[in-house]
This record gives sequence, structure tokens and C-alpha cells, in this order.
Amino acid sequence: MPDNQAAYLMGEKLRPLAVKPAPYPCPAPAQLLVRVAAVAVNPIEYIKQDLGGLLYGWVKFPHVLGSDVAGTVVEVGSSNEGRLSDFAPATASSARPWASMTSPIPDSLSFERAAVLPLALSTASCGLFQKDQLALRHPVAVASTNEDGEETKTEKETLLIWGGSTSVGCNAIQLARAAGYEVITTCSPRNFDFVKSLGATAAFDYRDPSAAVSEIVQFCRGKKVVGALSMGGDAGRGCVEVLRQLPKASGTRRFLSRVSYPTPQNKDAGIPARIWCMLSFSVWLWFQSVRHGIESNVVVGTTLEGNEVGKAIYEDFLPRALATGRFVAAPEPEVVGKGLEFVQTALDRLKRGVSAKKLVVEI
Repeated sequence: MPDNQAAYLMGEKLRPLAVKPAPYPCPAPAQLLVRVAAVAVNPIEYIKQDLGGLLYGWVKFPHVLGSDVAGTVVEVGSSNEGRLSDFAPATASSARPWASMTSPIPDSLSFERAAVLPLALSTASCGLFQKDQLALRHPVAVASTNEDGEETKTEKETLLIWGGSTSVGCNAIQLARAAGYEVITTCSPRNFDFVKSLGATAAFDYRDPSAAVSEIVQFCRGKKVVGALSMGGDAGRGCVEVLRQLPKASGTRRFLSRVSYPTPQNKDAGIPARIWCMLSFSVWLWFQSVRHGIESNVVVGTTLEGNEVGKAIYEDFLPRALATGRFVAAPEPEVVGKGLEFVQTALDRLKRGVSAKKLVVEI
């Protein structure tokens, strides 16, 4: 049996992660087994390490963090027998993923680039397409064209994405554009060209929220806005301020899908400060819902496993869209090092902050 290793979180708030031998996993009937070539890190992982039992209190230690992997499928569960060639190489949501949450990747896409996709793609898909969220049309892998071969233009509906240069934002922009929506977003000015290259029509500077809200409202006058998706500390407030100022007569839907809760500016803030941030925002949002009819729901990035959205993205859309270039792996990967020992380094770097990048470790 092949050797296997993992980077374990050994207990609450313990660091660094412990790299040591791990049992060799066997895939369940609907799962695949992936020989991991690259992993990407996400904020939820360093937050879990910092907060201990306050976040995901049901987690038992030792625990292997992580959800973004790319590599080669080496074994399939019994319900996928005969389909090994359909998946390898692949990008997936874990080293032992459900086949329905795994996509083959083209030869032109490196494992390091592919590893930036899974969790951010899944989270964006949940927020955009699930029936309890924005419930937008699903993306199509091939654009419809006219007789001259030009992409067919339709009357645009507009989506606001607050935090377009984040990992989730990069995926959400592309997914919404592939579904036929006009996308406007916020980011820092140095990333304006980047988000527009992904398909955003306009970008606004989030660093001055009041000015951004005013400019977005002006831009959206007369447009049918289908709602908003928010990522980042004050993103929810910004989206609500925009939605409440747009007239319903224009067809605007006052719905906000929230990927993240507000957090203290100090990333080492204690539990009381974090609870206060969440509670104060929740009370403010409730008031806005009563006064202005704002609807909202929190996005959980794994729920598409159990509904039609997972198949629509990972089977019907992503493989062909990646192969044709209609969808690209974004943001750019930055390789921190090679070996599981660098996972802790990547988490520490991520906590300090990155912009328009995804930190990746080669395995």
C-alpha cells in the first residue's frame, strides 16, 4: 500500500501543523481518490486554527484542514468504475472528493493553477445559482452566436459583486457573465483591469464605501439589478446601501447573498469582539429588511453537493469551459513552497493579507 502523509491540526489553537504519516484512504462508492499535486489555502483554515472550538466545534482532533486540491485520480469508487479516464488529471474539493464535485482539467492547465478553483468556485456557485440564494440562470459552456459568428447580445440584467478580486469574486464574475448577466464589482483600483479582464463591465473603489455606493447607484439607474453577492468585512453593508436606494419599479431584486460576516479589523481580535461584530451587523440587517424589504441569506460553499447546482457546474459547465478558455482559473496562484511543511507558512502569509492571488503549495 502506498505511503501517505498529511498536515494535521493536532488540537485547539495549536501551531504549527504537524506533518506525519496518515492512513491510506479508500474511496466510498461515489468518491474518487486523488494523488495530490498542489493544494491551495483559504481564510477559513487559519481562522479555524486561531479560534479553536468557536468555529466548527464538532471537528475532532487531530484534523486535516483544507479543501482545494488538484492532482491525478488514481482510484474510483464502485459506482464510478470504468470512468477513471474521465477524471484524470482533475481539480477537486478534497483528496477524497465526491465524483460529482470533481472536474477534469485540460493539459494546458497546471495543477498549481487548477488548485485555486474548488472552494471559491463552489462558494460562488452556491451564492449565485441555488434556489435559496440569488437563484440566477445557470452558466452555459458555449455562448450562443448569430449568423456572423458573433456572440448573441441579449437585454442585460445586472449583478453587483462586492469584492471582485477575491477568490470567490473572480469565480463569481466569470460564472455570472457565462450565465448572461452584466457584472459590476468593487476592488482596489490596481485590480480594476484584472476584474474587467474576467468580464466585469465596471469596477468601483471599495476603500471609500460611501463614494462607491453613490457611484454604483448612479451606474445602475434604469437597469434591472438581480441582487448582490458580498465578500469582505463591510461588503454586506455596502450592498444593502446600494439595493435599498434602487427603485423596485426598475425590476431590482433586493436580495443579498453573503459569503462572509463582518470581522474586526484586528485579525487577532478575541472572541467577544468577533461576536459583537456579527451581532451588531445582524441587528442592522434585520432593521434594513423590515424598513426596506432587503432579503438575505448566508452562503455555505458545500451545499451544492446535494442539489442540481453541483452537476450544473462541475459536469455540465466547467470541463468544457476550461478547455475552450471561456472560464479561466483565477486568481493567479503564488507558490509558497514544495511539501506539506509549507502549508503552515501559506496560512500565515494568507492571514497577513494577499490581493488578487491564491497561495498554493506544491506537493
